Amino acid sequence: MSLSLRSFHLFFIAASVLLAAWVGVWGVQSWQATRSGGDLAVGLLFVALGLVLLVYGLRVRKKLRELAPDDED
Repeated sequence: MSLSLRSFHLFFIAASVLLAAWVGVWGVQSWQATRSGGDLAVGLLFVALGLVLLVYGLRVRKKLRELAPDDED
């Protein structure tokens, strides 16, 4: 099984969104336990990063659909 470069790129973006969301939730939960400003900063930074990556992924997906060759049957 092989992935095209387009599929790999979308997979990598999706994995990055999930990782950013996980780290963001971890940071916020850690802040709730410790009330450390650094934990809150990390949590909020990664939540924002996850949202930015999500928007980027949706735009890339749309752009890749536009660039896909048309099926001529």
